[in-house]
Amino acid sequence: MTDSMINPARPTESLMQAWIYRKLWTMNEAVALAAGITPVADADQDSLQSLQSLLERTERDGMRAATPKQWLWWGEKNDMPFHSDWWLAITPEGPTGFDGQHFAFNRGEMLSDAYLQQERRLINKWARKPYWTPREAIDLSLNFDPFTTDGWRGEAPETGETIREREDRFQMLERAAKVGDISEEAAPGDYILWLNKCGYIVSEAWWRAVGLKSSIIESIEADQLAALTIENEKLRQDVKTKTDRIEELEAAEKSVSTDGQAVEIERLKKETARLKTDPENPREKAALTRRLNSLQKALLAAAVDGYSYDPRRARSDVAQQIAAKSDELGCPVTSQTVAKHLNESAEEHVDQAFWTAIYP
Repeated sequence: MTDSMINPARPTESLMQAWIYRKLWTMNEAVALAAGITPVADADQDSLQSLQSLLERTERDGMRAATPKQWLWWGEKNDMPFHSDWWLAITPEGPTGFDGQHFAFNRGEMLSDAYLQQERRLINKWARKPYWTPREAIDLSLNFDPFTTDGWRGEAPETGETIREREDRFQMLERAAKVGDISEEAAPGDYILWLNKCGYIVSEAWWRAVGLKSSIIESIEADQLAALTIENEKLRQDVKTKTDRIEELEAAEKSVSTDGQAVEIERLKKETARLKTDPENPREKAALTRRLNSLQKALLAAAVDGYSYDPRRARSDVAQQIAAKSDELGCPVTSQTVAKHLNESAEEHVDQAFWTAIYP
């Protein structure tokens, strides 16, 4: 672990002003900013070499571009935290008082085992309820069990350092209810959307538990789609270039008729045959590998979202269901093939702890 990971580099005011208002950061920009490096400074790029494995893994996971707030949480989860000044400047989107300080200085607690265990217990108890009241929604957003003293730090929400934060959120909710942004008895999903709209941090586990897709996942999926579109266009251009070259060689071959140019004819034939074979260029092979990985991730995401696929189950009919649907569409694929790609994708592209989070 580098020193920048242990002690986050404090950014200059000019550096923050140049980056906090941008809608998206790329992966390289986010890593550089977390290390206190200006992304455009070529002289400092050697400082990122020790993080190359992290950069490659993040790219495989599809995180090529995301919002600044999403990168802040990514840094916390990957032992590369941003300085608190970044958090105060970027989060939350709405309130800017005590709430901003709450996230900036208590984010480490929100990733602790005690906090996450409490969150899982509350999800099991509250996610399926038909509606929440304002008090229930606010207490749950602070990871407290409403109407009890069951707090993950051993204190009730009316005591300790959370009391100011709780009062601040109640005031925000009361104002929202008066103007019709949220009703006093609303479905859990409506409260999750309202909390997110106000800039409060809501974990991915809560989003999934109430049947919503988090903004982080939507951003990643949109980025993957854009990357695939660009990659497909490049491959299409490569194929067109190769086809044009083949036609050029074939035309040149036909135009040569004298015996003295037999050697040139043979060379042209070999070049034509080489271009018609499968790609041997490492760059082309890498592009095909990335495309296969992206398709495997898309298949896994569809299986989880549409069929509640869980790779830990010894028996599952998800592969058979997908194979049956492909038969209906007239593009048959065997259930063994589907199961093979699902298993490979779940093992290679997803952190195994993730399955416990979405299927407690």
